[in-house]
Amino acid sequence: MSLTTESPQPRRSRQERRTRAGVVFLAVGLVLLLVLAFAPAPYVIRQPGPAFDALGTTELKDEDGEVVDEVDVIGIDGAETFDDDSGELSVMTVNISGNPEYHPSWFAIAAAWLTPEKDVMPMELYFPDGVSTEERTEQTTAMMTQSQGTAMAAALEHLGYDVEPSLTVVEVSPDGGAAGALEPGDVILEIDGRPVSDHASLTAEPLEERPTELLVFRDGEETAVTATPRAASNGEALLGILVEEGFDFPVDIDIELGDVGGPSAGLIFTLAIIDKLEEGDLTGGMHVAGTGTMSAEGGVGPIGGIRQKIYAAHEIGAEYFLAPEGNCAEALSASVSDELPVYAVATLDEALGVVDANASGGDLEDLRTCEDALQANVPQV
Repeated sequence: MSLTTESPQPRRSRQERRTRAGVVFLAVGLVLLLVLAFAPAPYVIRQPGPAFDALGTTELKDEDGEVVDEVDVIGIDGAETFDDDSGELSVMTVNISGNPEYHPSWFAIAAAWLTPEKDVMPMELYFPDGVSTEERTEQTTAMMTQSQGTAMAAALEHLGYDVEPSLTVVEVSPDGGAAGALEPGDVILEIDGRPVSDHASLTAEPLEERPTELLVFRDGEETAVTATPRAASNGEALLGILVEEGFDFPVDIDIELGDVGGPSAGLIFTLAIIDKLEEGDLTGGMHVAGTGTMSAEGGVGPIGGIRQKIYAAHEIGAEYFLAPEGNCAEALSASVSDELPVYAVATLDEALGVVDANASGGDLEDLRTCEDALQANVPQV
């Protein structure tokens, strides 16, 4: 009987082929993984941005990024100012990495997920369909302009100045009833003898399709014009104008913060304006950071990105942080919040109370921290 045995050579060849195939598959997998890692992702990364001392100066840059001037963040004319504050009032910002023209890679997204001070957000949250980077910038710039106006109004009202609201025409439809009568820049004072100063008073009485007398402030003087509202598709008679609410200020205040946009600097702007117009050292030489929108009536509203701002405030050495009450839960989610006192504020008066107590070394026990605000909102069972 004869036995047949398989030659060792074919066995080795099959093993070598398997090994080579495994190496090839591994190499292809690594290449695909690398390609995926650096492929664009439909997300943006929200991260801490720079801080600006509202009591200090800022650099103005040209289109090439070259510094052309250095000016006060808040400049005031028409009233006595006091620049004796030795502390800081820091405006906190966030940076958004990513836009419709540039998507972060999956590798960058994964790294951001693992970084406590960064957030990964869906692209459409910041850039809805059809909104370009330029349009988004225009929106945030308009928000900043509006926040500056309400901060000025709140500060001046607090200091006892008379601040009058105003309604300015920013656009006139060429097919609207006001075409040829109203112009961009006109401040509407009256409609048919009825005083107008804001959206509420503008729409308080419906217009009719008939010649309507308007009194406007144009080129430094009051001017009477006549316009005939036209019916819209819903039957409502309209002038066909776009208006913007503003204020007539008794003091000339200019705020410069470069290309920073959004409404979240309102609270700190308000405190800084008060500090400059009121004798004394508002901060008591302390470094104060904070954020929040500001209404003309003195209300503090929530903002986005407070976790990033808490991390940045801790990094620059702020001694405490002013946070909108509505942002307290997110603020305390920052791991450094136990090293940085975070006070909850709902109004300008409450914010001033926090700053005064800290500056004077007063009793801090009666101040609301974010922990206090959250506990107060927990349902009792």
